[in-house]
Amino acid sequence: MTSVAPLLTLRRMFAVLVLFSTTRFVFNGWVDTQVLDPIWTFPFDGFEWLPRPSLTGAWVLFSGMILGGVLLLFGKTAKWGAALFFICFTYVELLDKSNYLNHYYFVSLVAFMLIWLPTSATTSMVPRLAVTSIRLLLALVYFYAGLAKLNADWLLNAQPLIMWLPQHSSFPLLGPLFAFKEVAFLFSWAGAAFDLFAPFALFSDRIRPYFYPVLVTFHVLTWILFPIGVFPWVMIACTTVFFSDGWHVRLWNRMPGSSWRVPILNSEGRNAVWSVQQVALVWIFLGIQLIFPWRVLAYQGSMYWHESGYRFGWRVMLMEKAGWATYFIQNDKGQEREFPVGDFLTPNQEKMMGTQPDLMIATAKHIQEIWDDAKGEHVRVRAEVWASLNGRRSQLMIDPFVDLTTLENDWGQRTFVLPLDSVIRPKQYESMKDSLRDARGW
Repeated sequence: MTSVAPLLTLRRMFAVLVLFSTTRFVFNGWVDTQVLDPIWTFPFDGFEWLPRPSLTGAWVLFSGMILGGVLLLFGKTAKWGAALFFICFTYVELLDKSNYLNHYYFVSLVAFMLIWLPTSATTSMVPRLAVTSIRLLLALVYFYAGLAKLNADWLLNAQPLIMWLPQHSSFPLLGPLFAFKEVAFLFSWAGAAFDLFAPFALFSDRIRPYFYPVLVTFHVLTWILFPIGVFPWVMIACTTVFFSDGWHVRLWNRMPGSSWRVPILNSEGRNAVWSVQQVALVWIFLGIQLIFPWRVLAYQGSMYWHESGYRFGWRVMLMEKAGWATYFIQNDKGQEREFPVGDFLTPNQEKMMGTQPDLMIATAKHIQEIWDDAKGEHVRVRAEVWASLNGRRSQLMIDPFVDLTTLENDWGQRTFVLPLDSVIRPKQYESMKDSLRDARGW
């Protein structure tokens, strides 16, 4: 058994952050741009059945997130608040893959854990595994982020930082240095080392006091330089769960009012005891988080190109990818025309669709459906997609004469994605376009 104090801090800090993040989302108008305005959405696989919310439904969901955050602040209602926030937040995230961010996934996981972790201020002692489980999740996030950086683009070419950092040349003091490629290499190697070392430093009572200021500096700097929202602050707050019990007790006992205080061990409150089933569920949950990112090994080719297995793997800020997609439809008479796909997508959706093959398939199916509804005519759909990854020259990304509506978004190899660094460039493509069309029977 151990003190509940670290979990108490985690719950309260997490509640404040989700309240801030949700209200920020609402006041920035993102409910409209990301939830209500899109004509098409790209639900996560297996969740296509989720109804799209109306205006009233959207406000119910975001009000539920805010109410959940408020309930999370108080021990007696914490589990209800965690459950309410998790359901509403995860519902919104499942509606559209084009909005996916690693920290959205992390927030869902932490909210889920807070449903069953004993975090009430009426509990003085909790099973040690309760605290260890959230620490292990954080350790996995850092370590997998570090492993993902052990690739040639990041270490040998300093990509994409070598493209991003010069954009911040006006930054005080450090700005002029960002123009030097040596600084990009320094940041790349330091970032990989930081992520890989973080789990060991945080678990070490001797190293942690010296490492945590480095952690705060690292996350604040990334927050200033890159548009990654509240994720740095979430990590700064959550990693306090590694601090000693005494630190947390002193923190809350300095607060005015007895309601904030941590119960004294073995003299106030009650102790939380877990059943064998609860312990088993914790290890199953952690096992899934440990194993799931490795699914990427089942796929050939560059993960950053075909993106099979890319999501949910803690691959943070590893690529600069731009794509341009032109869609064509062909009716039963063999007549072909370009489809104005940009008229049906938000700017963010169009940007994500131009680089993510599963969204290309989903877009083709949307086009086929809308054309069938509007014209009563069944069409085939193909796309010419040109993309660039981490400073490479633009190249043809997918087979331009495959009917995308015949493909499914499953966990199989995406054979319609052409190999990275293939020889097909714009001039070569124009010269071989007709032969490719004939070979595919288009």
